[in-house]
Amino acid sequence: MSQKVRRQLWIGIGISIVALYLALLGIDLPQVKLALSQAEYVYLIPAALAVLAGVVARSVRWQVLLGPGVSLERTFWVTGIGYLASNVLPFRLGDPIRAVVIGRGDSVSTASALSTVVVERVLDMLTVVTLLAGLAPFIGGAGKMMGAGMIAGTAALVASVVLMVMAFRPNWGRWVARQTLQWVPGLDLERWMHMLDGLFEGLAPLRSGRRWVGLLIWSLLTWACVTVSFWSLLRAFLADFQALTAPFLVCVAALGMAVPASPGAVGVFQATIRYGLTEVFKVPTDEAIAVAFGIHIVQYVLGCLLGLIGLWRESLSLGWLRDQVTLNRGTGLE
Repeated sequence: MSQKVRRQLWIGIGISIVALYLALLGIDLPQVKLALSQAEYVYLIPAALAVLAGVVARSVRWQVLLGPGVSLERTFWVTGIGYLASNVLPFRLGDPIRAVVIGRGDSVSTASALSTVVVERVLDMLTVVTLLAGLAPFIGGAGKMMGAGMIAGTAALVASVVLMVMAFRPNWGRWVARQTLQWVPGLDLERWMHMLDGLFEGLAPLRSGRRWVGLLIWSLLTWACVTVSFWSLLRAFLADFQALTAPFLVCVAALGMAVPASPGAVGVFQATIRYGLTEVFKVPTDEAIAVAFGIHIVQYVLGCLLGLIGLWRESLSLGWLRDQVTLNRGTGLE
């Protein structure tokens, strides 16, 4: 591991430690225990089912991007591997790992798969920012999040425009890439251009209006399932809460994931959920922390379980994933 990579790793861990400290600051441990003991854990069942339904919807969306050569079954389990990688490995490389794993087959290259992952993330951010903008007028205090939402939304819009241009005018993208890369000393220009050809190939589905409709529908279904899972977990720990609490927390958590952190986003997730509940909805801190840990544990455990099954089905191991992080830290395309 290079010095630069070590520094990035320690920065993420440091941010997680600070965030966890802020999340736990001022809590009354006996009250947290009381909140946990009084929780209605039966609501974990619909929460878990909603999480699984969300993974299915996300997998269908990815299959739409990858094309009919990749089965829904495979995209589902490889998506689980991505969750596992983000939970246990540094740098949140779950998405590049997904591209590497799916690229082991004959139907799609790693570079093409990586471009589809980029499209997914842009769609996710556009959906979340649109949801936040729709909620803000109805939630007092939500305006504080709009600054981050506007930044993320602007970045997502710019990225979506760039992706569309690259999809419909790939030769323009190739020309810009070649003109830019030729100035990098010691770079194997043709090797990089070959990899970029795969990226452009992966954007081809964006030329189809029918596929765009499918992508938008499955994006909405994905985040609807996430919202249902949040609502179920809120109901497990809170007897009463506002109807818009769950979708707002979904937006807060999604934007919070942009902050560098340790594997699994420990600390950052808890701090963002605590902020959303206490500052916006005036939920007591002790109950907010119980909710934050409850949501995170359910998502973390299910993600790891799906990933482990996915590794077994792909005949891979955690050691293989760790090796891929080392090999592909530079480009994610090998």
